[in-house]
Amino acid sequence: MTPTETPTEVARPKSLRDSLLDMARSLGLLAIIMAAVLFLTPARGLIFPDQKDRMPPVDYSSVVSGFAQVTHHPALVPANLPSSWRANASSFFGNTPANAHFHIGWVTPGNQYAGLDETTGDPNGLISTVLGKRGATVTGTTTIGGAVWQLRISDMGERSLTRTVDGVTVVITGNGRIADINLLCASLRQS
Repeated sequence: MTPTETPTEVARPKSLRDSLLDMARSLGLLAIIMAAVLFLTPARGLIFPDQKDRMPPVDYSSVVSGFAQVTHHPALVPANLPSSWRANASSFFGNTPANAHFHIGWVTPGNQYAGLDETTGDPNGLISTVLGKRGATVTGTTTIGGAVWQLRISDMGERSLTRTVDGVTVVITGNGRIADINLLCASLRQS
C-alpha cells in the first residue's frame, strides 16, 4: 500500500441479532402507525362500538306474524313494555307447527337481558334448547298477573319461567332483575 492509498473498509455481514433488531424496529413502527389509524379514524367504531351499535333495536313483528301463520296459534307478545326496554334480537325457526319456534330478546334497564321463546311443538325440547339440562327441573311455581308460571334455573344460572297457554309453550329467561323478568311475564298478551 502506498502512502496515498487509504484502506478500504470491507462490509461485514449482519449478525442474526442485528437482523432481528431491525425486524423488531420495523414491526414496532408498523404497529404504531396501525394504532394511530384505528384510533383516529372512523374505523375505530368497528373495534370499539358505541353502546347503541352493540345492540341495535329490531322490529320483531314479522317473527310474531310468521309464527302465527305457521302454527295457526296466536303468539304471546308483550304489550306496553317501558320505553327503557329495547328489542335487540328476533328469530324464527321451523316450517311446521311441530317445529316452529321463535325467540325475541330485549335489553332491559341496566343493560341486562330478557328473552322470550315460544313453540307449539315439544315443550321439553324448547325448554332443553333454551335453558339446557338444568332447566328441565321445576324448582317451584309463582303467580304473575293471575297466571301460574313454573320456576326453573337455566344452565347459565338465570331465573327462568315457563308456562303453556292454549298449546303454546312459553319460556322467559334472562339475567335481568327478577322484577324485569316478572314484568315481561305479566305483559304478555295474545297477538
